[in-house]
Amino acid sequence: MSKDWTPEELQAASAAMKDAGEMSYEEFTEEVKATTEAKEKIDAFVAIQTDGTTFCPRCGNLTVKERLHTNALSRHANVYVCDACGMDEAIRDWKHTTLPLKEWAIAKLPLVVSTQNTPESPLC
Repeated sequence: MSKDWTPEELQAASAAMKDAGEMSYEEFTEEVKATTEAKEKIDAFVAIQTDGTTFCPRCGNLTVKERLHTNALSRHANVYVCDACGMDEAIRDWKHTTLPLKEWAIAKLPLVVSTQNTPESPLC
């Protein structure tokens, strides 16, 4: 059964979590928000990623080979990344130190990726 938390109880629990070396409630909320926004940007990019797209959404370099199926498929998002990022993901997975989606180049872009090329939302 869940509990309805008062603002004071939530603040006290958040402070206790922070004191224990964990994320506070506020930090956790921001982390979830940033990850959700990053995933939305990646998903929007997937919708327009086609052969000839050389932008790597993970590192931001123009290193994706023109024929998409010859690139690495990300382990964390259903999108093609360059070979270097594919290798980096494999090594990071082995070390249990994955790169958060919010750290991907596409997540840091202020652009709105759209499947429609209109003056209001240019195709990126």
